Amino acid sequence: MLELRPEPGRSRVRRDGDALLVPEDAAQRGAALTAWYRARARAEAAPRLEAAVAAIGARYSRLRITDTRTRWGSCSSTGTISLSWRLVLAPEACLDYVVWHEACHLVHPHHGPTFWALLQEHVPDYREPSAWLRARGTDLRLLIPA
Repeated sequence: MLELRPEPGRSRVRRDGDALLVPEDAAQRGAALTAWYRARARAEAAPRLEAAVAAIGARYSRLRITDTRTRWGSCSSTGTISLSWRLVLAPEACLDYVVWHEACHLVHPHHGPTFWALLQEHVPDYREPSAWLRARGTDLRLLIPA
């Protein structure tokens, strides 16, 4: 767990070991933390997405990091993959599952048998992180002390 360390004059978040240096002003803190987690989500998701699309021989047009609370990912008809930044608050397997789920939609834009077979081929235990997100996903939020 990371410790939040408020600092006077700080406007952005910076990690220092096991601490996040955050704005002292509580009003700025939430926005700064959300921005930091969005950047972290992109840094975590982008290489995973690159590996997934390479493995299945697909291409995507761009990666969007969203602020959704229950829709963990989506794949548009134009190849845009959208992922919620909140996935970095979940177990790592959840991020992997959602990245692969959306990558598989680049090949099969539906939830038919061929889609599930492709997902199972690359993420054999996909049901576990899917169930975790269904059961605990609404708990993925930042608790920012005042």
